[in-house]
Amino acid sequence: MKKIINFLLLGLCMSLTTSLYAADDKHHKGKGLHDNKCTSCHTDKVYSREDRMVKTMSALEHQVDNCMKGAAKAEWSKSETTSVIDFLNDRYYKF
Repeated sequence: MKKIINFLLLGLCMSLTTSLYAADDKHHKGKGLHDNKCTSCHTDKVYSREDRMVKTMSALEHQVDNCMKGAAKAEWSKSETTSVIDFLNDRYYKF
């Protein structure tokens, strides 16, 4: 019985660790994409200024989409775009 409980606990720990690494990879990828494209036009101060335009998650998604098509000329896949949006939200906006 003790071996079964230990085995189940080990499996749970491995599952949680894998989930954490997957989240870190997603945000790491989003940060890299952001740093490569977005900071060529502006610093990260645009996200924390008092008069920032982005006030909702929808507005953040819209702004990233506009920047991709505009000045950044980023040809990101949907998952890459989502990764950048998640990175920005986790780091700056916290919606």
